[in-house]
Amino acid sequence: MSAYDQMLNVTQTRLMDARIIPPLREGAFRHMAGVFDKTGAFCQPANIKRGADYLLGTKNLRETPAKRLQGRHLYGGQMNHHFGHFLCETLSRLWALDHLDTDMDSILFLSRRPNTPHDLQPFQTAIFDALNLPVPVRIVSEPLIVDELIVPTQGFGVDELGEGAPEFRDYIHRSFLPEVAPEGPENLYISRQGLSLRAGAALGETALSDNLRNAGYEEFFPEKHDIATQVARYKAAKNIVSIEGSALHLYGFVGHKTQNAAVIVRRSDMLAANMIAAQLRTFCDITPHVLNAVTREWDIADGPVRSSKSISLLDIPQLGHELAQAGMLEDGAWAPATGNFDRRIARISGKTNRDYREVPLQTAPAHG
Repeated sequence: MSAYDQMLNVTQTRLMDARIIPPLREGAFRHMAGVFDKTGAFCQPANIKRGADYLLGTKNLRETPAKRLQGRHLYGGQMNHHFGHFLCETLSRLWALDHLDTDMDSILFLSRRPNTPHDLQPFQTAIFDALNLPVPVRIVSEPLIVDELIVPTQGFGVDELGEGAPEFRDYIHRSFLPEVAPEGPENLYISRQGLSLRAGAALGETALSDNLRNAGYEEFFPEKHDIATQVARYKAAKNIVSIEGSALHLYGFVGHKTQNAAVIVRRSDMLAANMIAAQLRTFCDITPHVLNAVTREWDIADGPVRSSKSISLLDIPQLGHELAQAGMLEDGAWAPATGNFDRRIARISGKTNRDYREVPLQTAPAHG
């Protein structure tokens, strides 16, 4: 049975005198943090799934917390400060708000690291406000005994959980800014050009945006706009083009089946692009075009695994041809990205204080 099939039956676990433990020292999230029942046994439904792995180790709690939190509370999982993982993982248990048989006093989240701020970042506050949560959010900063804790399973996530459980999709469709009206151009290009190079990049995006602008697309920088404006643009567009990235998870919350979307691959393993496509299929009822035109890729040299911060080079004329085949613009000769890309990678290494190395492509670009 696939992870998605298992998620079709999301569940809630009710714990009395639950123990909830945040990470208390750096690097201790997996080894110390978690939710435990009153006997100290690890609560597996509270584990956090990312891809094929779980972030928390299954162990028993040895020490009883000294402090108690009275009342009835909902467990939210991990408070992630990365925009995409926040949307996919931090929100993933809120489906339970539509299925509770009693009121809650708050929603409790585990911090990711002991030294991360326990105040919400502006984008986190904006998303929670957009969902009109009925109770306050609290980041647990010290071990607690909780009178009563409701632990929902994840209804959304990355990789294997990218399609989302029906309960989570229904919750998002009902709760996430349904009152915001569509407003904006018919052809929208969601740009990454305003983001830090440390977040990963695609060489040639300037050429891509220039060609799209000439084809009648408006370049949109989501990080420069509030959440309601982003949602209004995503609802209004008939054609949406974007290099894979976190903004597409937000679009997936509000997109609809009358739209045409293209996801441009940035990482040649295609895991992220395919996961985003899965979300768009189930949340928006569309079949997006996944366009792989990566011709070269560089990654952090001392990284233990292939990272999300890699930098790729795109075949811009090929993308123009594939977008035309997808019916999203008229076919024509697109200007390619130009320059000495090895020299540019060297400059990026200097700017980011990272040593990038070229890595083999995981999948071949789909020329045709």
